Amino acid sequence: MDLVSNHEIETNLLFDFFVTHWGSPQMVLSTGLFQCDQLDGFALMDEKGGIIGLITYIVEGEECEIISLDSLIENKGVGTLLLHRVEQEVREQGIQHIRIITTNDNVNALVFY
Repeated sequence: MDLVSNHEIETNLLFDFFVTHWGSPQMVLSTGLFQCDQLDGFALMDEKGGIIGLITYIVEGEECEIISLDSLIENKGVGTLLLHRVEQEVREQGIQHIRIITTNDNVNALVFY
């Protein structure tokens, strides 16, 4: 498995991932409308070049916001690995605050975070 920047992945692969798993690459949050396939982030790729985990984020001022986090293999550390990679990336930029918004019915996410 390889951990790569989203910018190293073919655009159509990212686009198709979001369509398959979210219905669209566009995501509406309380903080705005985001084109997820164009955001900074990281993906964990399998040996065949398929995405098995993906995280996107934005940095505004002194804060990072996680926009999306997907793990196609649950309870194996994929989400944790991706989150830690973003933490490392933004820490190098001097960012010390990361925010994420989820719904209260997303029990798996609430337990994870």
